[in-house]
Amino acid sequence: MTATPSTASYCLCLLLVVYGVYGQDKQTITYKYINKQPLQFDVYDYRGDHNDSAAAALIYIHGGGWELFSKNDVPDYITATATEGKMVLVSVQYRLTKESEKWGGVDAITWPAQGEDCLDAVQYVYENASKLGIDRSRMACWGGSAGGHLCAYTALAGSERSEKTTLRAAVSYYPPTNILELYSDIDPKVGIDRHVLQADSFESLLLGSAKTGIGLGEIIEHLNTTTAPWPHLLQLAESVDPEMYISNKSPNMLIAHGTMDHTVPFKQGERLAAALAHFKRTRVFLTAEGCDHAAEPRSCWQKTIIDTSAWLYDELKKPAALHRV
Repeated sequence: MTATPSTASYCLCLLLVVYGVYGQDKQTITYKYINKQPLQFDVYDYRGDHNDSAAAALIYIHGGGWELFSKNDVPDYITATATEGKMVLVSVQYRLTKESEKWGGVDAITWPAQGEDCLDAVQYVYENASKLGIDRSRMACWGGSAGGHLCAYTALAGSERSEKTTLRAAVSYYPPTNILELYSDIDPKVGIDRHVLQADSFESLLLGSAKTGIGLGEIIEHLNTTTAPWPHLLQLAESVDPEMYISNKSPNMLIAHGTMDHTVPFKQGERLAAALAHFKRTRVFLTAEGCDHAAEPRSCWQKTIIDTSAWLYDELKKPAALHRV
């Protein structure tokens, strides 16, 4: 299924070139503390002339293999989408796997720490929506790569957790999903530009390899081993997959993946889309033909980005009672 661009597509195309978050006033808010250190999100108000009325919220979750980058790294197309849609943009900080000392040790940055942070940030936004100028019934997330994974997880697990963590819609770009199958999902015609199975891979560090020394490859080798620590590590790896949290409460979701992705195999995005279809949940899967990871090259991704924004605007305009019909 392909989203239909709105009449604002030309404006959005121009905004992709012009806008960034730099120069825009921001409000930084602490949503919780871990090890006496604040976890925060940045709020950018793009309501424009309508800043006296509650607006839709776009919650951005950055990528970087759960290890790199920060809430400051907001792509221009996210800012453009929020600007054109007159939204309030929220960019979330979460615990990174390289920051174990800061947060209190390896256990504090091992999955599901990152997912819990995103859920807690959404709950804070919900509980403080009126102060932030946000319509709590029109909240969506968007993320790419590890951020795409976390957005999908937040949307699906959040709808099961409580009303306060329930989102209207979610956009997941080139997400790693089933990490136990990630290596086998590599298309030999495309290849991959990083290692996956070793103990220092993004996925392994997410599972606590900095403490255990055990990489994803070893976990896969011991799928049928019943002695410790393998059953626990297998369960932990399985819990990373957003598919585990799909239910009849799941929000509408758009997934986009490039067919020439050298970082996260295209099939990973297909897996999540297929799982949502199996559970009869509304989803859109956009194939970015010939495109690579991280929305690059931008010329290749531009139509997909415009179609995504049009879909998101439409989802956030629907009456709340209809958005899961």
